Amino acid sequence: MSGMRVLDVDERGRLLTAATEGDQSRLVETDAKGNSRELAVVGDLTLARYLPEERTVVVQHGTPAHLSLLRANGKMSPLLGSPDHDTELLGVLPGRIVYRANRRHRLLYTVVIRNVLVGEEQAVYDRGGSVLEAAVSANSRHIAIRMPRKLVLVDTMPLTEDDHVRLISPEPVDAGHRTLAWLPDSQRLLATEYGPESAAVTRWNVTDPEWSTLVPDLPLSATAHLAPDGRRFAVALPDGISLHETETGRHLRSAAVPAPTDVRWTPDSLRLVVTGAGGISWVEAESGAVKAA
Repeated sequence: MSGMRVLDVDERGRLLTAATEGDQSRLVETDAKGNSRELAVVGDLTLARYLPEERTVVVQHGTPAHLSLLRANGKMSPLLGSPDHDTELLGVLPGRIVYRANRRHRLLYTVVIRNVLVGEEQAVYDRGGSVLEAAVSANSRHIAIRMPRKLVLVDTMPLTEDDHVRLISPEPVDAGHRTLAWLPDSQRLLATEYGPESAAVTRWNVTDPEWSTLVPDLPLSATAHLAPDGRRFAVALPDGISLHETETGRHLRSAAVPAPTDVRWTPDSLRLVVTGAGGISWVEAESGAVKAA
């Protein structure tokens, strides 16, 4: 089928993939032994993510965008959404999701953390603006939110109201910091920074207003992907995957995966699953060895 892509990988090495034809996508789960089964056929699929440590999948689909829960038995039930506005998934946490919704105006988004089990919600950012990306720290205290012209830090437990939202950095409209990811210490933020002619992998600290460069002079197509344990990050390049040490940016090894697109770390940080020109491959983080999925 055309349009095959990897959507996620869970703690037991199960792959969640989508094969798309037209506006219909087959969601397929493949276990570590290579056994596959179709979970559902979804129209207008945008993305899908496993809830950490669960077999439940959060699916974003439809127009306007809405969210559903897909169980291991293939049953899908509505979670959030409205015909009047978009509800879009930004991230997943154990038992919770992070989403954005433009209930008041199509260009004014609110960022919300929702407990999937009991339905409790916390609007962590409601100052409007076109929220393009958000990353929540492991302890849920810090949220980095990228908008067209600025990147802001939301502190969910501020000492004063003035500390609730502060500027990290101004951002150019078509460039700046993207692929945001917090290190496990919830104090440092990793990003791919795009400039006029090149990209770089950069890091920011909550206590330090300056960005530091870990890997400079990358092609504009590069994207950085932080491992869950924070020890390493992978950079997707036109000719493969480059693995680096997070503390220093030191290059560790490369993996030959031509034209990588979707890149996902396994939750144990030992492997990556990568969609490339030759299909879907597993990459061993310790050796760089590549094996077809």
